[in-house]
Formats: sequence, structure tokens, C-alpha cells
Amino acid sequence: MIRFSLVLSMCFLYILEAFVPHMYISFIFNMAAAAVFFTIMPLLDRKGRIFTLGLFSAGISIHYAVGDRGMLLIEGITQNMALLAILILAPLLSIPLRREGIIDTVIAYLNELKNSPSHTFYGISSFMLTLAPILNMGALRIVHGFVENIKIPSRLLSRSYYVGFTPAIIWSPFFASVGIVLFYLDITYLSYVAFGVVFAVLQMAVGMILFRPAGVVETAAALEREEGDSMPVKRDLYTLAGFVFGLVLLLIVMEQVTQKSMLLLVSIVCCIVPACWMILRNQKKAVKEEISLYKSKILAQKMEICLFLSAGLFGNAVSHTPVKQLLERSMHWSAQQSIGILFSFIILFVTCMAFLGVHQIIVIPLILTSLNFAEMPDITVVSVAFMCIFTWMLSSSISPLNAMNIIISQCVQKNGLTVAFRWNGAYFLSVTALAFIYVYVLNWL
Repeated sequence: MIRFSLVLSMCFLYILEAFVPHMYISFIFNMAAAAVFFTIMPLLDRKGRIFTLGLFSAGISIHYAVGDRGMLLIEGITQNMALLAILILAPLLSIPLRREGIIDTVIAYLNELKNSPSHTFYGISSFMLTLAPILNMGALRIVHGFVENIKIPSRLLSRSYYVGFTPAIIWSPFFASVGIVLFYLDITYLSYVAFGVVFAVLQMAVGMILFRPAGVVETAAALEREEGDSMPVKRDLYTLAGFVFGLVLLLIVMEQVTQKSMLLLVSIVCCIVPACWMILRNQKKAVKEEISLYKSKILAQKMEICLFLSAGLFGNAVSHTPVKQLLERSMHWSAQQSIGILFSFIILFVTCMAFLGVHQIIVIPLILTSLNFAEMPDITVVSVAFMCIFTWMLSSSISPLNAMNIIISQCVQKNGLTVAFRWNGAYFLSVTALAFIYVYVLNWL
């Protein structure tokens, strides 16, 4: 319970500091973050402890080497807090969906379609497409938790997950990819969302065209039963889609009214929406049960919590070293050649780092802070935003050391390289080629 309370306190201190900036609140916030790291870290497996503690120790050592002392040694530990808060608080949004029976209805319908590969593929992909934008990685765990008992071929299941999940990484404000990039480039979500949604639709279409399986011939009785059962499912799917896009619209309005960071607003909405639902639906009796379930979900994210905190500290420390200067020169040279070469450099650099186990949350901020738009007037900010967000999606999908690839490969019980390259390689090659064309179009507009 102490760990759970510390994690929630850290999130609320983050929100409080955004509205009431004060040195004492900032001090308590940093201390709470450090306390969370050291209380959660012992729960990790051996590899996780070594990796996160190594990042943490390296960050402190670099800070010490450049002359920092005292509290400055942990400067940057909360650098990724905006994203960590979303990761921690986003599962709260599943409460209304689960309690209203929307998720159960759709899963029951998917079970009815298991004899039709085409319907199963489209059904799981569509369900994932609607859940992923608000539940992030939790969508993969939730959907697989319901469909794992349905006998679905592993290859088909992995394709359904990738095609349904990856488009959300391109446009959803609930993802670190979008939040981090827009934050560092200092542009509003409203100025980017249309470009992200258009590419996400194209990406989804590519996946559907490449991987659409042949359906089985169904009897008239089966078709009649399916048609009769589809009405409540369609209603719940429309409700789910309305819920997702309603949240996005609410966030856009809040961003325009408050002029606050989209990441901060997402964290606030994650708390307000389920609270309002409980009050309006008079579900106060469910609070105790939901808190117990939520506590288990938080502790299940122990690796992500420690990674985001230690990566923030390490990334902040590295930004004070000559590594950043070398990256700046490489970025400048690439930008001077062409936007295609710049995009290629970003993809290769971030993907290589991802295969070495260096998370995008460390690498992407280094890239973004190395850019000088005054020295590359022919490249627009929106095109750079898209390049970084797409690269984040691609590298996290194909690297066997990234959470998304790990979760999907575990779900289908195959190694990450087989899942990413052998089963879905054509998809990633196709969307990458499409992304290069899209970047040129964005830069031309």
C-alpha cells in the first residue's frame, strides 16, 4: 500500500506543480519520484534491476562529473513524468467501459467469429483500434486477456494486434510518442492531429489490404445468428468509438482554453472522467473494488515506472555531455542534404539504439533538442514531428527489447524477431515507404 500511495502522490504532485509552481513543491515532487524508484525497483527481476539501476547510477555519475551536487544530482528524474503519469492514470479510463459491459459484449462477439479468419482479423483489429488510443499498452493486455482462450492462429493474432495498435501511436495524445515530440517542439496537438490521423488511416488501410485473410464459407443459419447478435455489438462499438473521440475532442477544447500542455491535460482527464462516471451512475460501492484492481495494475507496470524515472535522469545528464554536440552535427549535416536523408538518419539512429536496449524516451528528446530550425529553413516543424513519431512507432514495433514487441511476442508465444520481421515485415516495409512519401508531402504543404 505504501508503494501504491507513493506512486499516486507522485502523479498528483506533478499536476499540482503545473498549476502552483513553487520550489518547495518541486523539492517534494523530486523526493517523491526518487522514493518511488527505490521502493519499486526491488520488485523488478534481476535484468530489470541491473538495467534501471545502471541508468540511474550513470545519470548521477554524469551529473557529478559536470559539477552538480546535492539535489541537482537527481535533476531530470521527473523529466518523463508527464508520460509516466499518463501510463499510470490511463487504466482508470477502462472503468466505465468495463462496468457498462461494453468490453465484454465485444469480446463475446469475437468469440462467435473465431471460425472466420477474416472476421476475426477485422474484429480484433477494429477493437484494438478503438481501445489503443486511450489505454495505450494496456489495450494489448486487456484485449489479449479476453481473446487468449479463443483458438486464434498466432500469425493472424500478431497481425491483428499490430494493424490495430500501431496507428494509434501516430496520432493519439495518450501515447508517449506524440506527447514527447509535441512537447519538445512546442507545438499544439491541434496543429498536428489532422496530419497524424490521415497517416493513421492510410497505415490501417495498408495493413488491411496486406493481411486480409480469406474467410470461410458460413451457413445461412450461422449468418442469421451473426446478424441477430450484431445489433448490441454495433451499439457498444459505436459507444466505444464515441467515448474515444469524445475524449480527444474534450482534450482539444481544454488545450485551447487553458493553454496547458496536452500531456498534463490527459492526466487530468484520466482522473476526472471515471470520477464523474461513478458519481453520475451512483457507483460509489464499486470504488473499493476498483481501487484494489487498479492497485494490481499499477504494480504490474513496475518496469515502466522505474524505466521512465531512470531514463529521465540519464537523458537529462547525457544532454550535458559532448554526445549531444556530435548528434547536433550529424543532424545538421543530414538536414542540409535533404529531408529524406534526415528521415533516414533518424530512423537508423533511433532503431539501432532501440535494438541496443536504449529506449526512445531517451533518444528522441536528444534528437529534438539537437535540432536548430534556423539552420534548416526548408524543413517544417510538422514534418519533423511526424518523422520522430513514426520512427518511435517503427522502432518500438520491431525491436525485441521494446515493450510493444515484447508484449505481442509473449501473447503469440513466438520470439520478437519472428513476429516483427517474418510475420509482419511486409507491413512495416510498406508503411515506411508510405511514410517517406508522406514526409515529402507534409514538407511541401
